[in-house]
Amino acid sequence: MKKAVKIAIGLVAVALIVVFAVAMVGKLSEQDTTMMRVGQIEMREFDIAPKVPGRIEWVKFDEGDVISAGDQVFKVTDREIRAKVAQAAGAVESASAQLDMVKEGARSETIMMAEQKFLADKSQFELAERTFKRMQSLHNEGLISTQEFDGIEYKFKAAKAAMEASRSQYDMAKKGARSQEKRMASGQVNRASQAMEEAKAYLDETIVCSPWSGIVSKRYVDIGELVATGYPVISIVDTTDAWAELNLPAQELEKIKIGMVISGRVYGLGTTEKFRVASFSAMADFANWRSTSDKSTFDVRSFTVKLVPLRKHIPSLRPGMTVCFDLNNLK
Repeated sequence: MKKAVKIAIGLVAVALIVVFAVAMVGKLSEQDTTMMRVGQIEMREFDIAPKVPGRIEWVKFDEGDVISAGDQVFKVTDREIRAKVAQAAGAVESASAQLDMVKEGARSETIMMAEQKFLADKSQFELAERTFKRMQSLHNEGLISTQEFDGIEYKFKAAKAAMEASRSQYDMAKKGARSQEKRMASGQVNRASQAMEEAKAYLDETIVCSPWSGIVSKRYVDIGELVATGYPVISIVDTTDAWAELNLPAQELEKIKIGMVISGRVYGLGTTEKFRVASFSAMADFANWRSTSDKSTFDVRSFTVKLVPLRKHIPSLRPGMTVCFDLNNLK
């Protein structure tokens, strides 16, 4: 009787072991067929940097703050640039006055003075001319020496040259500046005006506004720090432009197609979202996946899969969150 009981107990134990083994094999088989792949959330990120170097005067936003397009973000000190604007304004005023003077020509007083000098030199010339003619007759008759006549002739020619010079000065005063001088003066005004516009443009750049809406992901500088041109002050992420990146070897890539919708669980939110496969791109050579279970196998290229969520805005979604995708039973 005892022997029969022992046999029965042994058979039960064997049966339990068999059942357990079958259950484990089924579970292992189920695990083998499960293809859970993990990706990461990415978002479009922008750096906001100054165009002009300087010291940071104020920053209105900090990490985690929401920014709208057009909001003033920070200011660079503008004392030096304001001085340059003032200098440029003075140059414009000076050049404009010079142009006006050239366009208006000589003053009436200057023209009158040139006319009076011309008339005076003309009178001197007429006197010298009459004297020269009388002395020439006397010289021809031999009443005066050649040396004395030469002195009178020199005075005549000098008076004539002085009169012609005065005439030219008088004509120039009446005509005003030449066309070349007017163009040159106009060019100086334009040059000074453009220099002032440049200085004003740099002054406008001391207050930097955000061209995008988003959330501040990083703040790099504090008030009072010096920044160079192009050095980022803050970075923002556009939460409406998010996607997930999933890296897969080529043989697993065969399971999905562009345009396919896949569900993924977002860890950190505790929700399951639907993603549309947007694109594939080959990863760099150093990131290729290599099979090591069989020496006869070959390298398999790895790809980055971009998946865009169907919902445009997912509250509290942030870059770096993990997304788990089940690649089984894809349609």
